[in-house]
Amino acid sequence: MDTVPLEIRRKVLIRGVNWVGDAIMVTPALRQLRHWFAGSHITLLVRPWVAAVYENNPDIDELWVEDDSASMRAFFAVARRIRNERFDFGIALTNSFRSAALLAMGQVKHRVGFARGWRSFMLTRAVELDDEILNVHQVYYYLRLIEWLRDENVEAPRLVLETNDRRRAEAEAIFSEKRISPRRMLIGIAPGSINSTAKRWLTERFAKLADRFQGETGAEVLLLGSEKESAVLAEVEKHCASTVHNLSGSVDLAQLIAVMERLDLFIGNDSGAMHVAAALGVPCVSIFGPTEFNTTYPFSISSKIVRSNVDCSPCMMRTCPIDHRCMTRVSVDEV
Repeated sequence: MDTVPLEIRRKVLIRGVNWVGDAIMVTPALRQLRHWFAGSHITLLVRPWVAAVYENNPDIDELWVEDDSASMRAFFAVARRIRNERFDFGIALTNSFRSAALLAMGQVKHRVGFARGWRSFMLTRAVELDDEILNVHQVYYYLRLIEWLRDENVEAPRLVLETNDRRRAEAEAIFSEKRISPRRMLIGIAPGSINSTAKRWLTERFAKLADRFQGETGAEVLLLGSEKESAVLAEVEKHCASTVHNLSGSVDLAQLIAVMERLDLFIGNDSGAMHVAAALGVPCVSIFGPTEFNTTYPFSISSKIVRSNVDCSPCMMRTCPIDHRCMTRVSVDEV
């Protein structure tokens, strides 16, 4: 039985998540909502640094790009924008108090979110969590927020990430500028991670890996990462005996997606780029150390994870207080 009457979901607002990987892992839930709310107008509110994930998403009608975290003034401005639109139904995908407060202050009639962060009083439906959902992949975690809407099975989840011809042309221009031959095998290596140094495999081992691929396959090796990861990519490039193409800081997220669409193989740490590869169907090898691989592995049949089974992993620490054994024990041969 449908728990939310049709008349109160004509206009739907979804407060999106804040990390690239999470933004991709939530796309199966967006697809399911689109299927169930076929006649609704769905607006997705996200912060600027993840907006490119949804630039071409077919399951939303409107994309709002706002940084409500910039200041209290920005927060109240976004709440006012929401209030002016008079949304019938809203979902706070993040667990933060702030996201529930936005929906409440925006006077969204029916407000849904997980019962976390001392915010249940601001929601009209606070969805409870149990140990089972906390220990499955995050794709299913986000689907839990909406599965109560219908008394029917949720479709088999599939990640959704699309680019467009303009972005593909920009990728071609990048290949030309960097003298990358797209006719050769293209291998992307992402050695960074923005929010944790503990998630990073050793830079000199990434370099040895790049050299082996060059020597054994003649592939073009692309180092992928944001400007914030430029120091890590520079370190890998310094250790390489072969020529690699360092794209750090020269492509934005939308262009990175178009570049990665062309890859034959992706190798990297547990990061947003890993989830981009999974969503694009690029064969993906991911190196896991301190993070919980069961809940965040690349959600794709074309992916493998490599990890060392050490007693202190997963610790979820962002910096390693001991000898970083979860990463140092992963060899180039294993990867």
